[in-house]
Amino acid sequence: MPSMTRRGALGVVASVAGIAGCAGLRGEGTHPIQRSWYTGIHEPSSVATTSAGHLIAGSHSPFRDRPIVAGLDIQTGETTWTVTVSKGQKSPIGVGDGQAYAISKAETMVAVDAATGDTIWQRPLTPIDDADPGVVEFAPIPLGDRIVVPISGTEDDVPDRLVGVARADGETLFIHPLSASLSGAPGVTSGGVIAPLVDGRVLFLDRTGAVKWTREVGTALSAVGAGDGTAYLGAATEELLALDTATGSVAWRSSLANTVFARPLVTDDRVYVGGADYTLRAFDAASGQQLWRDDLRNAVTHGPMQVGGRLVTLVGGTHHIRGPSGTIPFSPTVLYVHEQDGTRIRAVPLNGRPFEDGGSVEWAQAAGETVYLGQTFGLTRVAPEAITDA
Repeated sequence: MPSMTRRGALGVVASVAGIAGCAGLRGEGTHPIQRSWYTGIHEPSSVATTSAGHLIAGSHSPFRDRPIVAGLDIQTGETTWTVTVSKGQKSPIGVGDGQAYAISKAETMVAVDAATGDTIWQRPLTPIDDADPGVVEFAPIPLGDRIVVPISGTEDDVPDRLVGVARADGETLFIHPLSASLSGAPGVTSGGVIAPLVDGRVLFLDRTGAVKWTREVGTALSAVGAGDGTAYLGAATEELLALDTATGSVAWRSSLANTVFARPLVTDDRVYVGGADYTLRAFDAASGQQLWRDDLRNAVTHGPMQVGGRLVTLVGGTHHIRGPSGTIPFSPTVLYVHEQDGTRIRAVPLNGRPFEDGGSVEWAQAAGETVYLGQTFGLTRVAPEAITDA
């Protein structure tokens, strides 16, 4: 994979289960990080756990025999059930109230019982099936008694829109056309969805599909992290923005040194954000004051995520940037663990051996008590003690 220097990154602004039982993930020149298991789900899209502890995963793979949603044994990684649909690239999964939701370029949406794998309903969503794979990049969003489905590509071959469907049966409740493609994953509050667009606007869509407010920011935006009354997102103006979710007004702006690719992490009193400037930062959620920073080895592409009392961040990998920049390879790929006060616990390079079995690491995601790594050919569960006891 070609490398991306710090200078280059700053220019971006313009199932074969069974490798179980804590095999070591060893990076060059570092102590190993332990994994609980690895399973061969090709092109995994995401993972999630339900409140009852059921582990589910999805696959981006367009092939019919790859699951749109699969249940996994959380201790071994063995597949317990799968749901497949017609041939077509698939979205990440959304989870709520014990159910999993996903859409496919086969123009199909499914709702699945996460405990049993039973299909609750399956409904058509058209039009989706055109050339742009990015049209199914974002997961369906549970919102009370409905699901909001982001359908948004980057090649103007499919109408960009947010679709509301009933959670009970998948009936379409509203369709809201978007004036531009989504620039990142929407955020959700109890009252609606906050959507960032590539034309530099942010809009709040309430649960009925009506626009509550629109804010002109004037630049590309990251995924949205939503807290109690405030939404946080990075902007290509090299800022972290805090928006009042009631009005869309800017509560505060804090300076960064580049854009943000990943969703900010919001806790009770802090906001954590990793940027393309190779830096992880913590801010006071109320005032926007920077509390600490740590310089990392590459651009932050996933995280930070909260696991227990610690932060886990992935830098590097191949990142798909919404808009004209396209796919950019970043190297090296490193997993970081921090205390919430900014103390770095460990940094583990993920390039090279023993990742030949699963290919390159594409993403990291927190689910339940640990972190999962999505690789080209499989899914790795990091041993919880590797995060909490490091």
